[in-house]
Amino acid sequence: MPIKPLLSAGIALIATLPVLAADNSNPQRLEEVLVTGDPMQRSSLDTVSSISIVPEEQLRALNIRDLYDLLLRSPNLSAAREDKFSVRGISNEGIGPGGTGRPTVSVFIDGARQPGRGVTNSWDVQQMEFYRGPQSTAFGPGSLAGAVVVQTREPSQEEYSGKLKLGVANERGREAGIAIGGPLAGGFAFRYAGETNQSDGEVTNTTLNDDEWQARKRYMQRFKLHWEGDSWYSASLSLQDTKLREGNEYLPPERAESGESTDNVDGFYHDNSQLVVFKQRADLTAGSSLSLIASHAENYNQRKGDYDISAEDNGYFINTVDTENSALELRLHYKTALLKTVSGLYYSEDKLRGTSSSVDLPYTISGLRLRAAADLAADRNATTKAVYSEADIHLGSRWTLTLGARYEENQADNHSALTVTGAQLMDPVAGSTVPADFSAVLKPILDSDSTAPSGDAVFLPKVAISLDITDQLSGYFTRSQGYRAGSVDFVSEGESPSYGPEYTNNYDLGLKFQQGSWFVQASIFRIDYEDMQIGVRVDASNFRTDNAGEARSQGAELEFRGELGAGFSVFGGIGYVDTAFIEYEDDGVDYAGNHFPNAPRNTANLVVRYENSRGLYADLSWSHSDGSFTDRENSDRLRADSRDLFGARLGYQGEQMGVELYGQNITDKFYITDRFNSPSLGIDAAYVGDPREVGARLSYRF
Repeated sequence: MPIKPLLSAGIALIATLPVLAADNSNPQRLEEVLVTGDPMQRSSLDTVSSISIVPEEQLRALNIRDLYDLLLRSPNLSAAREDKFSVRGISNEGIGPGGTGRPTVSVFIDGARQPGRGVTNSWDVQQMEFYRGPQSTAFGPGSLAGAVVVQTREPSQEEYSGKLKLGVANERGREAGIAIGGPLAGGFAFRYAGETNQSDGEVTNTTLNDDEWQARKRYMQRFKLHWEGDSWYSASLSLQDTKLREGNEYLPPERAESGESTDNVDGFYHDNSQLVVFKQRADLTAGSSLSLIASHAENYNQRKGDYDISAEDNGYFINTVDTENSALELRLHYKTALLKTVSGLYYSEDKLRGTSSSVDLPYTISGLRLRAAADLAADRNATTKAVYSEADIHLGSRWTLTLGARYEENQADNHSALTVTGAQLMDPVAGSTVPADFSAVLKPILDSDSTAPSGDAVFLPKVAISLDITDQLSGYFTRSQGYRAGSVDFVSEGESPSYGPEYTNNYDLGLKFQQGSWFVQASIFRIDYEDMQIGVRVDASNFRTDNAGEARSQGAELEFRGELGAGFSVFGGIGYVDTAFIEYEDDGVDYAGNHFPNAPRNTANLVVRYENSRGLYADLSWSHSDGSFTDRENSDRLRADSRDLFGARLGYQGEQMGVELYGQNITDKFYITDRFNSPSLGIDAAYVGDPREVGARLSYRF
């Protein structure tokens, strides 16, 4: 699908909207929405980048339970798993496996960066925001390709309110949630939210005779406290704790559609995350204010899995990663009739502790066949210091010039070590092991311990110009730069190799239309990479990160929402992205012209909603994603599948009680979202999208 027809369709839609709005006998005026993640505190109509804002009612209409659900149903966003997704064709993990750099897309909850899987469910969330394109100037580290911002519901100083829900679904799905809050004495207000959702899954492990192999349990608790004791000062505290327990997701490709696993190891994935955010705001003058944001986030995850995902005894692994992030940010806001600015100081400390333990792994050395056990440990302590500023300068009544810049310094101390913890000689005929420890033979050869510093500094400019073409139509052009810091690879032998930062030059041209209840935005973009970081797996315990030459991503997006009349409304979007390596060669193989992994070319979504004054409502939804390659070689046999997913919801909402029936992937479409193939490990595995889910919910609100 070429870009030109896509944009022509978008322009045609924009042209018809005044007629649609005029024909609506009782149009609902679209309110401007504050973009909560933007340090400039702009409205959705004033932003100079491509941002999808998904409010609470739209999350409900799409039956969104977590970030993964929403990524599957948004233009130019695509998810293989909840913690592996792409924005405009650029993976949040970077290109390829391995590497130790920061992500390219960060998730922010109530203003603080939060790593981990399962941290972004939608219960008691006010809105979610997707920032497409580089956000390095505003969001700093880990936002070269974009950012995800989750704003949870704030405590109310005016009244008490709450809500409850109970739900059941097929595969023994069950969910429960509570949220309650309101004013306290002395200017305080609070909000508490808790939720759990669970499912036994439909995958059976035929080796271990386990029909709950991919069971999933998720728990979330959040507490917020807000104080407004004085008219000029306010403070808020947010605490969140999430836990995720689920089975291994990958399956043998030949048995994936039948929902069968053959692992002979009782594997699992556990993820625990905690977040603390303390915000303070002081109004200095009528047009200026000072904000201080302090945050601390922790994430611990552990995965145990079978190396060859078969009934054969070829070893297993236990991977453990423990991360901490502490950040402090000071912002000064200033506003006059002609100028709006934000300037800030930023400091953060990141700590990473990781181990990858291999147990009973067959290993050959000098002709000897062994079963070995070893631990690969990785540690990184990193600091980031930055100063930034951005300003909107009004040039008359219709033109606005935006200037921004960020200077950032990154420093890190990196350490890695490999320790052989055991080795037994194997009988080459019978395959059994000799009960004697041969680790003393391997340790002098394989044991290693190395440290290495890394660091770099960068200056990131941003410039944009926006024009109010009419009272309903505006346009903008933005040029900005993205950046991801360099680092050092963790290896099991030799010196730890370093790699440099990667940079992007980014161009966005966009239009926004608003009339009555209708809002439409369209944009075209181009992203040019320099020194792209590409992760390469060398063998079972070694990764390498290359600074490739040049690469690019280009495409377009169109999003719309509005009232059709007679109780009907619609919202949806279309995305197109074309990615390619321009200059990249490795081990004599030229990858120029190949597409990025996990970068589907076409994505689209559409929701039609009906609601009447008696409380009845119904939603029909559709989302589409093309297939995509999953490796840099663009192997056809390792492609992720294209998919068309359909959902529906039918319900009644009274003043307090509500009931609904819902379905996700109602055609029970089977599709592979990702592939993992490693000859050095003997792994060929597939990740599969969620099957059909049908269920019912009861709700009560007050």
